[in-house]
Amino acid sequence: MEAIILLAGYGSRLDRGDLPHKSLLPFGEETLLSRHLKCLENLGIQKVHLILGHNGEAVKSYAQSLKLELQLHFIDNPVYLTTGNTLSMVMGLRHCNSDTLVLDGDVLYPPKALMDYVRNAKLSSFALVPTDIDDEECAKVLLKPSGAIHAFITKRALTDDEKSGFGFGGEAIGFFMLSKKDVPRFVDLYEKMEEEFRPVLWEIPFTEFAKTTELHPWQVSEKGCFEIDTQEDYSQALKKFESESNQYQL
Repeated sequence: MEAIILLAGYGSRLDRGDLPHKSLLPFGEETLLSRHLKCLENLGIQKVHLILGHNGEAVKSYAQSLKLELQLHFIDNPVYLTTGNTLSMVMGLRHCNSDTLVLDGDVLYPPKALMDYVRNAKLSSFALVPTDIDDEECAKVLLKPSGAIHAFITKRALTDDEKSGFGFGGEAIGFFMLSKKDVPRFVDLYEKMEEEFRPVLWEIPFTEFAKTTELHPWQVSEKGCFEIDTQEDYSQALKKFESESNQYQL
């Protein structure tokens, strides 16, 4: 298995000018990025593609300084300020020739949550956590009667028809896997609809992909997964990390 970590974003909502990149937010003696990489090393991932943008050289130098037994491949996205993270993901997928794990770089999770998911979930699939169905900000997942994923809804409220017509899976927390055969199929879909997909978040093209591909939900049983977009998010994540440090031990 290969992995992609999406690290191009600027992180303007976090407003941490003291850090080169939000993936370097500290949690104890580690950072978000070092935690990602050490989890991937423990999983025996063959190769990690890191998609860089904002302060990419600093992120690259930091990752190399960890001296982990991982094959790291750095990919620069020079247009990260004017595109969504779908392009960054596709830039990585174009280099992948096996089952692929994709990680958003701004997520804190207990290592067991990722380990259990990668080792046990079906492909292709998305890790989900419980959330408020009326949370407009998060990536809400709607399910078909079969239990497969129907759509990802983010940055808006669900309509009454969506609430009544589909099951609610929870929030896509930011790590998911594509099978070896679905990697080129998704890239092909992107290339056919590049004008529409280039500026958007990955939730939008995966809603289109779900029309022709069975995407499985995986319910994360461990609590303590956080997507960190703001300083308030970081404060909440750090409080949880410090109060339950054993849960986050690498």
